[in-house]
Amino acid sequence: MLRPKFTTRSFATILVLAAFLFSLTQTGCRETANKIDEGVIINERVDVLNSTALVANRIGQLKRGDAVDIYFRANVNGVDWVRVTKPGGELKTGWVEARHIVNRKVLDQCLKLAKENADIPAQIGGKLRKETRLRMQPGRDSEVVTVLKSGVTFDILKRVRLEYKPPTTPQKENVKEDPDADDTGPKYDYWYLARFPEESVFRAGWVYGGSIEIVEPDEIAGLIGSGRKTVAAIPFGGTLDKHGKIQKNYFIVDKQSFNSDNVDFDRIYVVRWDPTADNYTSAFYEMNLRGMYPILYKTESETNTLFTLSLMEKDGKPFKAEYQASLLENTWSVAKVIAGQPQNVPGFPNKKRK
Repeated sequence: MLRPKFTTRSFATILVLAAFLFSLTQTGCRETANKIDEGVIINERVDVLNSTALVANRIGQLKRGDAVDIYFRANVNGVDWVRVTKPGGELKTGWVEARHIVNRKVLDQCLKLAKENADIPAQIGGKLRKETRLRMQPGRDSEVVTVLKSGVTFDILKRVRLEYKPPTTPQKENVKEDPDADDTGPKYDYWYLARFPEESVFRAGWVYGGSIEIVEPDEIAGLIGSGRKTVAAIPFGGTLDKHGKIQKNYFIVDKQSFNSDNVDFDRIYVVRWDPTADNYTSAFYEMNLRGMYPILYKTESETNTLFTLSLMEKDGKPFKAEYQASLLENTWSVAKVIAGQPQNVPGFPNKKRK
């Protein structure tokens, strides 16, 4: 019988291969390879595992905001994984699902976006109706920050409309921007700039409008009636009700549901709390407007708030309009500011909550 001949070269090759295979099993040991990226944990608690197997041991835990060094990426049975450790060797190297981590450079861009829009007040609340990508810029081809779960809530700051041309071949992504959309011919998407709560790692980003449910404040939900949709509802001032509780007033802008004009709103409708009626009544209205996000406001004192709106002429020329809310004789009133002076505007028939 012929025996295989082992040369010094082949023996060295076997040793190298064995060492490599051994290193793959030692995921709990400190990583010696160079890191390929940096990330930040975005979920409250994340387990660090010793392997990507279905049955794996937990070797550590990370919390929201923890910085990690990334050494390897892998896709196992359709799940994306990253091999990580904490800088400084505080944690054994282990495996974490990639969905729990956001890239450090991308996160820095999110924080920059939040800082750039820090002066814009929340226009209205939003809530995701389905799992949706958070993007750095409006548009389906923009860089993805992370995938948000259904039910996530946030404040809406801005809205833009972009033309979208469906791809010639079907998308192979797991999360579609609008899986029910008709992909024939050019389409227009609406994108919303969202600001997330303080505890969120990523403070701002753009979300596809088709995935968003507008959330009106409970106090005025449904107040504007059918055939219109609320675009912004900004609280201001306050009036004591008969129970001694402070009720906020609301500067509302809305739009007819069938209005195809490329504007964000076409009407201002301000409501105030009426302590006598113990309900909301109208304080001001103005119709046939061509307005765009965002609405800015400044609380000048406890009895005065100034709102600044971005409006457009019929020819599309933009201009600013101001509206002054003032508390006079325990009643809030609103007037349009012309040439620096508030002007009286015909009142709107009172609309009380039933």
